[in-house]
Amino acid sequence: MTGSWLVIQRIVITSLYKLLRLVFITVQSIFWQLNGTARKIREARLPDNYERSAQVLDVLLVHQFCDNEPPTMDNYLCTHNRFEHPQYIIDNESITLMIINERHAVFGEPDEKGKQAHCTLPTTGPALTNPPEVIDPVKKLLSQDGRH
Repeated sequence: MTGSWLVIQRIVITSLYKLLRLVFITVQSIFWQLNGTARKIREARLPDNYERSAQVLDVLLVHQFCDNEPPTMDNYLCTHNRFEHPQYIIDNESITLMIINERHAVFGEPDEKGKQAHCTLPTTGPALTNPPEVIDPVKKLLSQDGRH
């Protein structure tokens, strides 16, 4: 294929992915409202619920228009798995920081085949506006363990 056909192919695949993601997120939001997951996510953001503030998501599908761009949460279709203590991130050597934005720090955990299997989002604290605030839950855990 020539370069222009590859670009057209990427645009079509990305458009189909974005449409699929829109439908998926809409259905998932309704389902989470009905089964109580949305309420649990809101509660996990409260400072009193630090022990269960890391949301573990199962990655169903990943798509990026360009592999050289940094990933965003829009590149992933995920389902809720469970909530964990943020210590889960520190205790697992295979977990890697993938995305930092104003709302979340996203950590990735590969499955046995080396592909992305889980995303973990610490959900506590105020709206995150800079990297030190994003890393704060990790620093707190390290200082409690005497590692920092």
